[in-house]
This record gives sequence, C-alpha cells and structure tokens, in this order.
Amino acid sequence: MSLRKNYLVGLTRTIIMLLWILLMPIVFVLARLFRVPGYLRLIPIFHAGLCRIFGLRVEVSGTLSTTPPTLYVSNHISYLDVFVLGFLPAYFIAKSEVAGWPVLGKLAGLQNTLFVERKAGRAKQQLAQMQEHLSEGKSLTLFAEGTSTEGRHVEPFKSSLFESASLNHAGVRVGIQPITVAYTHYDGRLIDDQAILDHYAWYAGMPFAPHFIGLMPLKKCGVKVHLHPVCYLDEFETRKACADYCQKIVADKLNEFISSE
Repeated sequence: MSLRKNYLVGLTRTIIMLLWILLMPIVFVLARLFRVPGYLRLIPIFHAGLCRIFGLRVEVSGTLSTTPPTLYVSNHISYLDVFVLGFLPAYFIAKSEVAGWPVLGKLAGLQNTLFVERKAGRAKQQLAQMQEHLSEGKSLTLFAEGTSTEGRHVEPFKSSLFESASLNHAGVRVGIQPITVAYTHYDGRLIDDQAILDHYAWYAGMPFAPHFIGLMPLKKCGVKVHLHPVCYLDEFETRKACADYCQKIVADKLNEFISSE
C-alpha cells in the first residue's frame, strides 16, 4: 500500500485546526462562565471536529454505558485516541506530565482531565483521586495498559487502578466498560503495513511534533471503536482477574478488526 499525501489538503487542515483549537476553547470558557445550558456538549463537538480535521472516520459499535459512574478502560495506540474517544461522557485520566505539554496540556485542563502521577509510590493517591471522582458520579476513561503500542497488540492491563471500581464509602457500584480502539483503514484499504500504521500510532519515544505535523497531508483513516458489555469488579475473584478479562476481550476484538476487510 502506498502512502499518498496531498500537501494542499495538509495546509488547509493545518489552518482549520489552528482556528479550531483557538476558537473552540474560547467559546467553551465563555459558555461555562455564563453558565450556558448544555455547554458541556461542546467537549464532544470539539473532539469530533478534530477527528474530521485529521481525516479520522470513526465507526462505533456496541452499546455505550451512560449510567454514571462508569470506568471506561481502553487500549492505547496514540494521542489521537483522546479525540477518537471524545464522545464518552467521562473525564480522561492522564499522567501528570501531560499537564505541561504545549497546547494539548491546556486543552486537557479545560475539560477537567484528571492528572495523576504514574509512580509506584503514589498508587494510593491515584486510587484516592479516582475514587473521589467516581463517588461523585463522574465517569472516567482509563488507558489501562499504562503506555501506547504500535496498534497491533494489547499490553497487559495494569490491575492496580481497577481497585477504584470497588464499592467505595459512598456505596456506589461502578460499572467497567472495556473498549477496543483500532486504526484499520487508510484511503479505503485495510492497513497491512506497519509503516502506514505508524503515521497514526504514537509509541516508543516517537518525537511528537514531526508525527503530529505528518498527519496533515494524509488521506482518510478509518478508526473502529467497539464498546464491550459492562462488567463489575465484584463479579471477579480479584482485580487482576477483572483486568485480565478486560484485556483479553479488547485484544481479541483488536485482532478481529485488523485482520478483516
């Protein structure tokens, strides 16, 4: 498969993207300041707009859990996953370093992203932050591998943060919804070349700026998202068993997506 680029399209997208990420946060802040009814709906609109600008055509299957609080647990391939999953009625969980990233850090802060320190010694603090959000009825989105991959396999899910879905002091039963994300098609054809997929997958220390800029002149990319049935932590003997179950069904669906026309 050849990677065809249209640099005029790339220039147009760049201009539109800059206008979008400058104007939409201003509209959001003003709407929040004046308490405009339904202003939170601007967040999924913002993400959907970025997907279109980047040429991402997202196809969602399965049934979304809209009963808060829900812990959405997904595989992680790229920073683009945040835009792809921007339709979820939830706060993203991100490592604390993201808060300092240019542009993306500011955008993440505007939508109340929960920043946590991904250090072994801070596990209790992470859990406390997550449980506080969940006990208030706020759903969360967790990239459960703790890292991003090349998009063709799913790393083991970190089980420690699944503890946040246990019954807490507020007596809230938290649903866990596993989600599979797959970048499957480029210019209408199944992606069968890792070099093509690497234009969307962001992992293993890839430099951000060249990767981000390189998206602009590309053709359309098909992205599939599958929402698996909700499960509950108390249905499993251990939190690791729950994490392993979620990882397996996410991985199985990923394999199905990337191997089928």
